[in-house]
Amino acid sequence: KLCCDWSHHHTHLSLFFLLVRQKETWEGALEYCRSHYNDLASLSTADKMNSALLEITQAEYVWTGLRFLAGDWFWVSGDDLDYTAWYQNEQPQCPDRDLRCGALDMQTKLWTHRNCEEKLSFVCQ
Repeated sequence: KLCCDWSHHHTHLSLFFLLVRQKETWEGALEYCRSHYNDLASLSTADKMNSALLEITQAEYVWTGLRFLAGDWFWVSGDDLDYTAWYQNEQPQCPDRDLRCGALDMQTKLWTHRNCEEKLSFVCQ
């Protein structure tokens, strides 16, 4: 279900972000954010990352707008990938075909790559 009680399924994260608690694949999350808001979240600066971390609770991993395609990681919003927060400070160079979608790991507070077909909560902007 995509609708129902708005406050039950959505949490305001700040001026930048909105946590959607329903679980979707990465593509499903992208479609949802683009049709209801603007895009999947780009945590492209330390301020944006910190803003998201302050607010996201009750989730182990959440989808972000980070994607690997044609040999590079990028933000689907078009933001520059100058700031990074990869787990162990290592950007996955050539991830397996199904591990090419970026998520925020709420235990480590860092980015990780996950199976794109996995259903996770997600952050829109």
